[in-house]
Amino acid sequence: MAEKKKENQATHGPQAPPELINKLKDRDSSVRQNAAQTIGVMGDEKAVDFLIAVLKDDNRFVRQEAVWALGKIGGARALEALTQALVEEKDEFVKDSMKKVVERQQPT
Repeated sequence: MAEKKKENQATHGPQAPPELINKLKDRDSSVRQNAAQTIGVMGDEKAVDFLIAVLKDDNRFVRQEAVWALGKIGGARALEALTQALVEEKDEFVKDSMKKVVERQQPT
């Protein structure tokens, strides 16, 4: 039983604290960017909906970090959101990253 719990923790990663999630809405784009990056490193699946919202951020670097974080976390919701956002994204840099993440997430 302890092994199964350990396995789940490794798969899901630690949970991002609410203070970190709130930083995704900060006025400062560098704070939002760093928050998205940290959440991606943590691999918090519960933060996916918050990261999906960040895909509409005004700052392309913030969106880019959200793309990376969603790719790191993975899952069907993240893949669906990235696929939809790809259609609306105007920045080629972000769009290219979205394409790469979506390709990696596609089941083979």
